[in-house]
Amino acid sequence: MLVTKTIGIDMGHRIPNHKSKCRNIHGHRYTIEVGVDDKLITDSGVTDEGMVIDFGDLKSIMMEVLDIKYDHGFTIFNKDPFAEIFCHLQEKWDLKIIFVDFIPTAENLAKHWYDEIAPLLAARGIKINHVKVWETPSSTATYTGE
Repeated sequence: MLVTKTIGIDMGHRIPNHKSKCRNIHGHRYTIEVGVDDKLITDSGVTDEGMVIDFGDLKSIMMEVLDIKYDHGFTIFNKDPFAEIFCHLQEKWDLKIIFVDFIPTAENLAKHWYDEIAPLLAARGIKINHVKVWETPSSTATYTGE
């Protein structure tokens, strides 16, 4: 059974090689959906009986990985020509800047967040199905582990 949970974060980024305005420093209201696909818990009398995972438990994992680390931060490719400037800003002003080893497109973020969340779910015996990232209300990228 497929179960999903969504949360929203606000985050800035830039796509350094982009042919258009996304090469500028800007931000989005991201919506992130995590889907888990597993069997229903059938152990009689347990708190999660009849569920794949408690929605609150899935939300806690998402908050730990996504909200705490990325919300109201700026994600930048560590080889971006601006990275050195952002490193200085982070050191001097204690800003929430997240350096990553990939260009922070919606596609790459979906894969990266999948890779961060999957082990936490696996530790609970739950299989992740996908991470879907809305960069705008009409633009999404979904990573399924393939």
